[in-house]
Amino acid sequence: MSEGWVEEELSTLDLGDARRNRRCKQTLRAFSERPQASIPEASTDAAEIQGIYGFLSAETTEPEAIRRAHAEAVARRIEGCGEVLIVNDTTELAFNTLRKAEGLGPLSGSYSRGLMMHSALVIDAEGVPQGLLHQEVWARSEEEVGKRHRRRQRLIEEKESQKWLTTVRVCGERLPESVNAWVVGDSESDIYELMAMSRREGIDLLIRATHNRRVDVSGKISFLRAAAEAAPVVGKKTVTLKRTRARQERTATLEVRLSPSVQILRPKHKAKNTPVKAVTVSVVLVREVGEVPPGEEAVEWLLVSTRSLESGEAAQSAVDAYTQRWLVERFHYTAKSGCQVEKLQLEHADRIERAVALYSIVAWRQLHITYLARTSPEHPCTAALKEVEWKVLHQMTNPGQALPDRPPALRTAVRQVA
Repeated sequence: MSEGWVEEELSTLDLGDARRNRRCKQTLRAFSERPQASIPEASTDAAEIQGIYGFLSAETTEPEAIRRAHAEAVARRIEGCGEVLIVNDTTELAFNTLRKAEGLGPLSGSYSRGLMMHSALVIDAEGVPQGLLHQEVWARSEEEVGKRHRRRQRLIEEKESQKWLTTVRVCGERLPESVNAWVVGDSESDIYELMAMSRREGIDLLIRATHNRRVDVSGKISFLRAAAEAAPVVGKKTVTLKRTRARQERTATLEVRLSPSVQILRPKHKAKNTPVKAVTVSVVLVREVGEVPPGEEAVEWLLVSTRSLESGEAAQSAVDAYTQRWLVERFHYTAKSGCQVEKLQLEHADRIERAVALYSIVAWRQLHITYLARTSPEHPCTAALKEVEWKVLHQMTNPGQALPDRPPALRTAVRQVA
């Protein structure tokens, strides 16, 4: 197929040498054409195998340069969108079969070793993933294991939790000035320093709360959950809950409560390190009502947002935004299942990180085309494919048939690709 999309995605790539830039694009193209294949299987010949391994082994190949070029393509793509969601989350990449690989670190499992990956995925108003504005990959230090009991005494900069603040800062730098965003995180992102940090105008946080923090509501000191429980019901909403390990996909009716202005007070143990004494947020309590399938728990989300939510409609928009958060989990699943990144056979964490930077672009593109086909199934496939791409695709899947006068529907092209 045409290399057009690769050229566009890495048009600003700068690895310091034109030959390295060219090899990077060739490697991305090879990975995208056979994403589940091993590197030798994805290569066309022995020379390409050698070229890809050489590229991944070179210290001059900076994975952040690859990620930055992709992020710049994302910024161009969403220019004029008005508002987007930035959903971010962390996952583990386990490489337990690579016994001799250097640079890996401990994971949550007792004997698991690998890398951590935090991704910030941009979602447009139609629910279509537009790419990664930021991604971090790192190995946990052996020395950090077992220090959880000291977390209150450590600065945020010394903790893994810093990833949430870094994501907001970097996304603020890369997001076009004309575009606003809600940065959405799960309960792991319920961090006072994150809520208190300075942010670019137009960027707000939407966090699922897990800590029952001290709050001030109209001059009365209370706790977050009590304030949410006392808030009036501003509406009900029906949503589709996606399938997880704990439940099957189902439709749920949610009751929405809103407290539009709550001050979250600074925790006492952070007084020395955090100058901001209170953060004003809107609080939304979402609770499933009605019959719940046997063996499953009713949905309940306690959401806090730095955006002022003054109406039931605004509160329900926050609920809509939070339901999109699972797409970053879907992205990680695509990288692991669709691209098989955990089956990479590379000898050092640095080489794995370079490969993961490229496979992340492939995983995003797979997700992008899939959701574009769902939201606009009858749209011409030229929304995702170049003219030469859909024509070659048609000939490959319909040998002997004449080309149609018009591009097929996106739904048809996605099925042909599959």
